[in-house]
Amino acid sequence: MALEATHIRFALDLMSDYQVQDVEKYISGAIYPDSRYVTGIDRNLTHGDEITLPEFAKDDFRKGWQAHQICDDVQNKLRKELFPELFADYEDGSGKYIVASALKIIQDMNDLKSFDLQNYLKYLDYAYNPNGEKVEDVKRYNQIMIDLYENKKEVSMDEYYKMWRALGVDEELGNKIILKTKTFLKDQDLVKRIQSGYDEMIKSYKERDF
Repeated sequence: MALEATHIRFALDLMSDYQVQDVEKYISGAIYPDSRYVTGIDRNLTHGDEITLPEFAKDDFRKGWQAHQICDDVQNKLRKELFPELFADYEDGSGKYIVASALKIIQDMNDLKSFDLQNYLKYLDYAYNPNGEKVEDVKRYNQIMIDLYENKKEVSMDEYYKMWRALGVDEELGNKIILKTKTFLKDQDLVKRIQSGYDEMIKSYKERDF
């Protein structure tokens, strides 16, 4: 899971390839998979290799959904390639999750400044429930993201913490994610490497190297 400013930026960069007709459905589809944090449905229903198959993208919502999966795939691949040393000291999944989440926040912060997200938040008024989850819960997830980004070019650590909590992350883990993010932000070389990761994601997509 990238965070949603990253997902929307990535989806917009892929949009011409998809020949999208309905931008609202496309952008809503681009963040839909992570609504599982609120709806509670199994991750296998929203993420998986089959989502990247050409026949999956049969409408604009599913094109956005596919862009989301591709974004996750390229980000996960590059994270392992670009920052192996950050994960080396962790045996448990919790430690790796904290590091990955901190990297996502820093990339999201940069992506938020890299395009005008405000023009696209209105499309999150549209919500669809392709896996039969409660559409009210999908809308609630979309609203969490609207609240996070609306009228902002920069999101504070407190606001990111509130987002994690709204997604069901417990207080202790949420605090560890924010603490790790603050630690990483003190390393300017690392921050620059994280920020350059987006261009590598686009390159990986264009080369189909994921």
